[in-house]
Amino acid sequence: MLRLSVPPGLAAIAAAQAAIEAWAREAGLSAAATYRLALVAEELLANLAMHGRFAGEPPAARLSVEAAEGGAVLVIEDAAAPFDPWEAPVPAAPSLADDRVGGMGLALVRKMAASLEYGPAGAGWNRTRVGIAGG
Repeated sequence: MLRLSVPPGLAAIAAAQAAIEAWAREAGLSAAATYRLALVAEELLANLAMHGRFAGEPPAARLSVEAAEGGAVLVIEDAAAPFDPWEAPVPAAPSLADDRVGGMGLALVRKMAASLEYGPAGAGWNRTRVGIAGG
């Protein structure tokens, strides 16, 4: 199992991604599962850093990853205002003429995840649990 404390910010997110990729290689995950795991973690952490609403200075997110049935389970706990990624509206697919940047991250997370659960973690924290399929 991998456990990390991830402060908000791009440098910390990149370091977390590198640690996840190293853990996945050691755990024997396939290249495809490793890619999905690192991408989902990066997207959720980036959304938290860019869009999370905190009462005061944001504390570091708590991240864990463990192997499960050839894939992995990613858990991210945060102290931001509650936000359920399943309840976010699904954006329309962009066209080639669309010059908007961003807005598709949660759709990507939904597509990459074998399962996605969200709920309270206690003491004002939230827990997002994502299953990543092997293979």
